[in-house]
Amino acid sequence: MISDRQFAIMVSILLIVNDVTCLNSLDKEFAKICQQIVVIGDNSVISADLPVQIVSSISEIVQILPTVQTDFIAYLPCVTDSITLPEITSSQDYLAPLLPAVTLPQETAKEMSMASGWIASTTIAKEALPQLKNWTLLEIAQVLERSSVSFLWGTAVATNNITHTKVDRKIKPQVLAIVPHYRCEAWLKRCLESLINQTKTPDRIVVVDDGSENPPISIVEQFPQITLLTSSVNVGTYRLIQQVITDTNYDAYLFQDADDWSSTSRLEMLLQAMAITGAELVGTQELRVYEDKITPVCYPLDVNAALKEKPGHPLIHPSSLVTRDLVMRLGGFATGLRFGGDTEFLLRASLAAKIVNIPYYCYYRRKRQGSLTTAADTGLNSPDRIQLISILKNRALANYAALQANQKPCLTPLITASPIKLKYITGFPL
Repeated sequence: MISDRQFAIMVSILLIVNDVTCLNSLDKEFAKICQQIVVIGDNSVISADLPVQIVSSISEIVQILPTVQTDFIAYLPCVTDSITLPEITSSQDYLAPLLPAVTLPQETAKEMSMASGWIASTTIAKEALPQLKNWTLLEIAQVLERSSVSFLWGTAVATNNITHTKVDRKIKPQVLAIVPHYRCEAWLKRCLESLINQTKTPDRIVVVDDGSENPPISIVEQFPQITLLTSSVNVGTYRLIQQVITDTNYDAYLFQDADDWSSTSRLEMLLQAMAITGAELVGTQELRVYEDKITPVCYPLDVNAALKEKPGHPLIHPSSLVTRDLVMRLGGFATGLRFGGDTEFLLRASLAAKIVNIPYYCYYRRKRQGSLTTAADTGLNSPDRIQLISILKNRALANYAALQANQKPCLTPLITASPIKLKYITGFPL
């Protein structure tokens, strides 16, 4: 991991833009390392200080790609607000979004409407771009994966207001990554690759299948270091993860849904945040994936303060890292819930521990039909979920009122189910 200033000294970039006015949105450090700039079909007046070349089309850029010698290629398709450098590594092939810095919300999640670009190692850009008509981050990734070209997912910065603090590298908690799985075979490989390619690799990774007729054995067996467990019946995410936590004794647990993926520095950054802040539950900013489009979703840094204002949605559970001690102090997750158990846990945890989000986009979350948040009977607007959210909010308000009256809040799970037996299928023992 290298800082913006180190990055500016160590690497060079070829920047491609569709509009010359894009150049006005560059961070100063970013502009310094643009060794070459290519503008597509725009003959506007250009500063003489910039090394700019005008081309008529993308196909003309493809023709000059073999001659490019910069370390990275970046693409900004349209004018946007001030673009900042992502956190990147130059040691391996790399792909990351380019996003403008934002002001993070104070109370709950906020979807940000903004244009985005990307930055990639020149080697993988040369591999992918000639095969594409649309130069989007997701299409580049798909081409590389189809060609079995390995690369790392970079981490984008959400805001400029970041204080860097040194962390004692001797602190090495044992971490288990838990991936609940049900009918997510189409996306599982990318999910697992993003976990094994972390700058700080989890000590163990476990996929927990929720009673599928055909568990994803062939996919998991491509990763000998990953464990596959199965439940004989479908019981829901929270019973699965709680059973894994109960059956093991790691210091902390990293969550990730089977159809999502992580930037390569996610776990390292979450552990740093725990060490710096003393938080026992830490989440990240989100990049929401709508088929062929990525939309940033931002969360408040201080989750406790956000929930004191109102019981909203200030942290995304599958992006988070939680200590085992916190889970066990609270009596675990509400295993009797099929959905909404992450919100239920968060509302209780906010009264027992410090909770924060980091200001980095470390988690790619797929929004798709048929998931718990979109299905007709469990979706965000379904009657059952609306009723549950009302119950949880009323419970949270009652707990805050109890604290103000110097009374103990109710921190037990809303509803629990009996333990389950998980069957070992393949991989390392936990």
